[in-house]
Amino acid sequence: MSEKALGADVYPSVTASKIRDYLTLTKPRLLSSVLFSTVLGFVLPLDNVITVLPLLYLLLGTALTGGGAHVLNQWMEQIPDSKMNRTKNRPLPMGKLSGNEALSFGIVISIAGITTLWFSLNPLTAALGILTLFSYILVYTPLKQRTVANTWFGAITGALPPAMGWAAARGQLDWEVLPIFALLYFWQLPHFFAIAWMYREDYRRGGFKMISLADQTGRKTGLQMLVTGVLLFIASLAVYFIGQGSMVYLAVASLLGLGFLIVITLFFRESSVENARKVFLASIIYLTVLSTVLILERFFY
Repeated sequence: MSEKALGADVYPSVTASKIRDYLTLTKPRLLSSVLFSTVLGFVLPLDNVITVLPLLYLLLGTALTGGGAHVLNQWMEQIPDSKMNRTKNRPLPMGKLSGNEALSFGIVISIAGITTLWFSLNPLTAALGILTLFSYILVYTPLKQRTVANTWFGAITGALPPAMGWAAARGQLDWEVLPIFALLYFWQLPHFFAIAWMYREDYRRGGFKMISLADQTGRKTGLQMLVTGVLLFIASLAVYFIGQGSMVYLAVASLLGLGFLIVITLFFRESSVENARKVFLASIIYLTVLSTVLILERFFY
């Protein structure tokens, strides 16, 4: 085979592999949930009229900003990630990308995202994007190795995307955004407490401070799941009582909330990895179904 033909075979595959590695750094699955909650915040204050172009700008800007935050988070956590089974195969610990490549990529797409939000939508949405970005990489990421309270701080970052969506739709933040912000905030806590229990030894190897590591029986973790689960239930009902959901939503929110609390109670009674996984899966079903109902109601009610 000629050198030219060999190059044609090799270099495209190398390029495609690099692209895949860069995309992996953005955490596409986590990013998709961020975009979903952003859309929820965008449609809630609207009355049956969805403006497509601003929504597309919002999705693009949020995807770039959120993806950049995920990249920079992994750049900061290269060493811990290399020690953990669930993260050691990521592009940076595997050496598929250099630290400089990841840092440059993260900075570039973050700036592109904020710029898109600022000039295509409004400064408030961009400011919330900046707050999301910096609270994730400068507050939550360092706190993970310093205090078990990191999850409570990190949940603030995770609850900001709906506020970004609201600001993009309205050009301002109204008090009515608080219930959906609270819903996203309290949802994250049992979700991530479950993950911390499932991978507690992994987190120990990585040097992270998680409540599950100081909780041999699971009683503290289970209690925090229950408390935040009840607060989540209250927040979901508040969405209805301020007029953002129909009776259909109220019924779905009530059933999902009670079901989620039952699953959490299983973990509280027996703190096993299996029951933690049930809480994790139930949390995904809960948020997906509840958010879908709220979004669809904007089109059909």
